Amino acid sequence: MISKFIVHQHKAGRVHFDLRLVQENVLRSWSLLKEPPARRGEQRLAIERENFSPNDMHRMSFKEDAFGEGRVYVWDEGEVDISSASLQRLSLIFRGKKLSGKYEMRHMSWYPGNRWLFKKEDGI
Repeated sequence: MISKFIVHQHKAGRVHFDLRLVQENVLRSWSLLKEPPARRGEQRLAIERENFSPNDMHRMSFKEDAFGEGRVYVWDEGEVDISSASLQRLSLIFRGKKLSGKYEMRHMSWYPGNRWLFKKEDGI
């Protein structure tokens, strides 16, 4: 399924990055404390946050329970191919200027809460 994504640099509480992608007509959001991984094998902790409407994708400010309200700046955006999805795993191919190639998001069931590993994969 081809969809859209955006990565915001979010200046609220602690400056962080928010990966947002449209899946099944919902804008899903994950917070990352560092820039998204760029090299094969790199991974980041991604904490799933509140969902928003896809119409909110280009808002200039977001309020999150964890970090509060703050201004966002577009770090990257483009298309994403969600090639396989389950409740525990997302396989993604990003087509952005900075975020490009194959990635995987895997839910960390051994840790409480909505924590995921966001990892850059081989190929593309």
